[in-house]
Amino acid sequence: MLQPPVRIFLIILTIVFVSEVAVMFLLPLISMDGQDSTLIAFLDGILLSLMCAPVFWWVLIRPLRQIAIEEHLRSQTIVANASDGILTCNHEGEILSCNRATAVFFNCNLDKLVSTDVKNLFQDIQFPPDVSQLTSRTKSLHDGEPGARVEISFSQFPTSTISKWIVIFRDLTETEKAEEQKILSARETEALRTQQMATLAQLATGVAHEIRNPLTSIKMLIQINLDAFKERGLPTQDLELVEQEIRRMERSVTSLLDFARPESPNQKETSITRVIDDTIRLVGPQLTQSQIQLEAQTSASVPTLLLDDAQIQQVLVNLLLNAIDAMPNGGELDLITRFDELQIYITVRDSGKGIPNEIIDRLFTPFTTTKPTGVGLGLSVCKRIAGEHGGTLTARNTFPHGAEFTLTLPIHRNQQSCLLN
Repeated sequence: MLQPPVRIFLIILTIVFVSEVAVMFLLPLISMDGQDSTLIAFLDGILLSLMCAPVFWWVLIRPLRQIAIEEHLRSQTIVANASDGILTCNHEGEILSCNRATAVFFNCNLDKLVSTDVKNLFQDIQFPPDVSQLTSRTKSLHDGEPGARVEISFSQFPTSTISKWIVIFRDLTETEKAEEQKILSARETEALRTQQMATLAQLATGVAHEIRNPLTSIKMLIQINLDAFKERGLPTQDLELVEQEIRRMERSVTSLLDFARPESPNQKETSITRVIDDTIRLVGPQLTQSQIQLEAQTSASVPTLLLDDAQIQQVLVNLLLNAIDAMPNGGELDLITRFDELQIYITVRDSGKGIPNEIIDRLFTPFTTTKPTGVGLGLSVCKRIAGEHGGTLTARNTFPHGAEFTLTLPIHRNQQSCLLN
């Protein structure tokens, strides 16, 4: 029966037309000659009504009434069996009706809730609510005492007699328990991870100490024999390769020790420009060997900073060596220094392949590396050093290729005053 309006209009028009035609044929049979025209019109109206009314009832009114009854019953069933509490009240807050979930939540009969003031069921609610308070969280009231946390929403709908409000509330007890359990689980996981990392750091320290001493002895013997081979004119390629691998192992051991037992920075007033120049000279041979063109953009007016020059140099060396490793076939490397009133920014940008997307979010997490023989501790140590100096270390990929690392270091207040003056 849910037909388009035009079709319903055509049905009504057809019923009226057919009825009128039937009346036109029937009226001469029941009327007498010379009868008054008013009486004839009256009979015409009566016959038309008697013929249209039953047809309208069976064709239109009865199906529409049945649909209305079914929809009303369906709505009542949905409201009555809803898991959320639903109640209606008038403009003064008097409850007109409520569903079964409301009675179960407040542990009372439906009849007892009807005619109760809605403000007596919830703590600190304003009724009628403001537009900004149509949805809020509060506590339910059981015998005047605060009970469970609920989320409550109001909506208004007009009727032909009075203005009604629909109040829907949801018990948040289980939801909040689940959230608390989730937070507790996350804390326990983090505590376990911290404990595991502490145990791993302790183990790494012990292993590193056990490895460092034999490595030192082996390196010294290799160097002695290397000098002897050179004096005798013997080939030294194998010994040089062994020495190179030993130095790589020493770097890994040093990274483990730095990660497991960090030293507090010994900060003093230092020229960051001098630290950068020393770092460039230190990695100069690797740059030449790897055919990498370095462009350093520094300013003579960069202020001095309170920092541990050895630790900051360690950070810069690590960033530059990583950039060199990212460009095995050569490329361009930029080292840019800039500053404002609060911070100094040191950016290292390479033209390599960039940081893989699968590790960029955990790049500074210990033991995360893209190098086949890497330990994955260098960047985590660098980030910790930056944090101990009150700064940050961030990374991102650059367009169309390459990666960029930015070290920020704070400018001391006295230095800020000098800059402003």
